[in-house]
Amino acid sequence: MKAAPKYIFFIIAFLASFICLSYAQNLSIPDLADKFQAATDLQRQEIVNGWLGKAMQANGKVLNVEEYNFFDEKNDKSEKYYRVTTETQKTADNTPYQVIFLYKNLDKVQGLSKGQLIERDGSVIGVVDERLQIAVWLYVGDLTEKEKNLFNN
Repeated sequence: MKAAPKYIFFIIAFLASFICLSYAQNLSIPDLADKFQAATDLQRQEIVNGWLGKAMQANGKVLNVEEYNFFDEKNDKSEKYYRVTTETQKTADNTPYQVIFLYKNLDKVQGLSKGQLIERDGSVIGVVDERLQIAVWLYVGDLTEKEKNLFNN
């Protein structure tokens, strides 16, 4: 009879921790922008480190599509990508933010037009305070170890 309250306690504790962890994983781009905006410099670094490589879904209206190069300092080599910038949006707390999608494959961006609404899943590769807005960078595609190292420079 005494074991029943213990089991009930563990079940409730497990469910509570599961709910908390699932909520943390479902942070949206606007939530991330608000959290980043309100954070100190030290907290911002923790936020970026905690979310690098995590999958998120984002949407926005296409503002521009362009070639974008990253420079790998370790290998002294340039890597070509394609950047899709979206129009600035505002969170519920009125924080302006912009989603930037990064692609490796040109075929994935050729059909995009200015003003087109897109929604994509991607891995977080950066969160930047550009003073007028928060920019959240997402890599669309499989994030390889080489790319993780390149984007973390």
